[in-house]
Amino acid sequence: MESGGAAEQAILQMAEQIERAIDDEMSRVDNMDDDDLAEIRKRRMKQLKEMDKRRVEWLQKGHGIYDEVQDLPQFFQVMKASERVIVHFMRRATSRCMILDRHLSQIAKEHFETKFMYVDVERHPSLAERFNIVMLPTLMLVEKQNTFHSIIGFDEFGGNDEFTTDVCCKVLGTHGMLNDKGMFAADQNDD
Repeated sequence: MESGGAAEQAILQMAEQIERAIDDEMSRVDNMDDDDLAEIRKRRMKQLKEMDKRRVEWLQKGHGIYDEVQDLPQFFQVMKASERVIVHFMRRATSRCMILDRHLSQIAKEHFETKFMYVDVERHPSLAERFNIVMLPTLMLVEKQNTFHSIIGFDEFGGNDEFTTDVCCKVLGTHGMLNDKGMFAADQNDD
């Protein structure tokens, strides 16, 4: 019984600390003057301009669309130009590849922070061989020119064909490939 009481007491103390911190922050906000608010607006405008600049850079690099890899030089050029790349190794005759293809083409339109592309392994078998792709579909997740993870099949999406685009986004987000705001903290200057 005593350990339960101690645990309750610890939780109560944490809750009180959190409440004090919230009260302090609310008080700080309530006591802001026009200069403080102007400074906040100025910083936010700077962040928005920086985000817009990054979005323009990403669009110039072909982000925002789901591209087919045309040849090996183009593949490696994209890898060098983009910080985050998701590559779908697929075959059009494979139904699960087409399911993933549909999700990725939708996600690419909304997430400019990551470059999306696909490799039709029937057209470019050497790329699949080069990266040891043995099962389709396979998503190769690349950050700063390094493949750090591959999603093979649908296991990470729930193991069935009925997963939603939101589920796909969440899985890609857990691997650091997507951000729900479309901008990564590392991409922003918080001066």
